[in-house]
Amino acid sequence: MKGRLWTSVYLVALVWPMPAFLASAPSAAEVVLVAAGVTGFVVLYLRVVWTALVRPHRNATPYALALLYAVTAAMAPILGEMWLFATSYFLITAVATALPERVLPVAAGVTVVALTLALPLLGRPLAEYWWMPLQTVVFTAAIRAFLRLESANRALSEANVKVERLAVDNERLRFARDMHDLLGHSLAVMTVKSQLAGRLAVADPERARAEMEEVEELSRQALSEVREAIAGYRELSLPEELDGARRALGTAGVRLEVAAGPLPADVEPVLAWVVREAATNVVRHSGARRCHIRLGVEGGEAYAEVRDDGRGPAPVAGGGGNGLRGLAERVHVAGGTLDGGPAEGGGFLLSARLPLADAP
Repeated sequence: MKGRLWTSVYLVALVWPMPAFLASAPSAAEVVLVAAGVTGFVVLYLRVVWTALVRPHRNATPYALALLYAVTAAMAPILGEMWLFATSYFLITAVATALPERVLPVAAGVTVVALTLALPLLGRPLAEYWWMPLQTVVFTAAIRAFLRLESANRALSEANVKVERLAVDNERLRFARDMHDLLGHSLAVMTVKSQLAGRLAVADPERARAEMEEVEELSRQALSEVREAIAGYRELSLPEELDGARRALGTAGVRLEVAAGPLPADVEPVLAWVVREAATNVVRHSGARRCHIRLGVEGGEAYAEVRDDGRGPAPVAGGGGNGLRGLAERVHVAGGTLDGGPAEGGGFLLSARLPLADAP
């Protein structure tokens, strides 16, 4: 609607040739003819431009554009050079809106040549009216620049929409990954403890009650972690995850050994996720009896290695489960690498390496 309004307002420029025409004392027939011609020009122009402004883009029939040029030429002997000068702007605008951009230079060139040839035929020396074709050329360049700017703005708007959509999709993936990593660990430990409490219910009621109390505490902790994840991105604590891994593996009957050296604070959250996911997989899938965790810095990289003597999950290179895929994404975003697979001498080895910020 706004575009149609502006294209209509500028039609007031068609009054330019009218003072000279009325000063020539035209006959009634000439007045009627001019009124019909100007009305026809306006109707044809609006048909071409308004149709082209509809989205998705639709062009008016070629006949409307051809008739627009024909009406302009037919009225030139009566209204003179000011008519040609005024209508040249509308002809260029009609061509620019209705036809592809690659056609604009050709159509504008034809319009400029026609205007240049028409001036001498109307008895107007080109040496005196040279500025009219020049103004048309300048206007054509301005229209072309405007169309390119509009196209660039439209492409930028579409790109912004895509970026926003991708950002939403990435946030959904991140949230889904966090939910899996947060709840997967807690639910795996709760399952093991619940099974253990079921087996001990008769043989050792006190131990069974203690295990169920830990299940309750784990459920509260899981609920708290979910709330933190909903509130915002949650960074894990490496010492807390090592303690959690020790408790979870101890419940599953897996002996844990930890060898941890000093680590930069900026890599600890990512390595904490490695420890959490690795401990969860040992409890769920490995059937291991022993597990060894190594943490430290070597060769300008921080590393975390988790080795067990069980069968382990599917190798990371082959896809693995959702947890390993999510963990690989986390490590990759941090600029590191994650590898997992059968270890030498049996068992499973999960290894993550992260470059240090101050490494050469």
